[in-house]
Amino acid sequence: MGTSSTALFSDDVACDIRDEFIEMFSTGADPAEVTEALIRSWSESIQDVDDGPVFWLALAATQWKYGCLDEEVRNRAVEVIDCDLDIKRWEGSSIARRRTVLLLLRKKLFSPQPAFRRPHRRKPVVVPSNKVASPDGRALATAYELGKSPHPDAPRMQVFVEMEASGSKGGGGVFVATCEFKEVSLTWIDTETLQIAYPESAILSEKKASLFYFGRTIKLAYAPQAIQQIAPADGFAAR
Repeated sequence: MGTSSTALFSDDVACDIRDEFIEMFSTGADPAEVTEALIRSWSESIQDVDDGPVFWLALAATQWKYGCLDEEVRNRAVEVIDCDLDIKRWEGSSIARRRTVLLLLRKKLFSPQPAFRRPHRRKPVVVPSNKVASPDGRALATAYELGKSPHPDAPRMQVFVEMEASGSKGGGGVFVATCEFKEVSLTWIDTETLQIAYPESAILSEKKASLFYFGRTIKLAYAPQAIQQIAPADGFAAR
């Protein structure tokens, strides 16, 4: 998990939770159904001692913003704050700063919510990517560049899986790494299994085992691969 500061949405997990909720919610889906879908698709991360607390904090803050805060989600976020479940991963002076952020969030979660509203659907932005549809055409895996990374030799990239289930479309990010998106290949082994091949040199920040959406589960298989060196042509010595 990449973290840049003690602000609530300063790490990858919090941003992904917020963005996935907004994306599904903006399509007209019921907030409760979106919440259930997120809890299922992030079930492994929720069990993680670091990512789990961030999940509930980010989800509660996002729901409050759009006037649809679920009581159970609020209770889970408050438990994280009151029991210092998130504070355990911070050190030194960051502890006090993070605690201030969380106490302000706790106060907000018990304050009157804004009026219920849906976020505007984001206008599609053309981003260079590699898209591969599943054999049944009801799921689409996309590898694309996220932007710059702390490593000067390679950008960050993500694999996003969108699927159709129960008359709705949705999904989420399943793989994030520091490498060129063109170096990552996507192959559907069958309608419910996606294989992601990536360079062994890639630095991974997210690698999910599966993705759940409205009753459908896509399993993820991974294949790290060594980058082959091109042999010098005859008559030329390698320098």
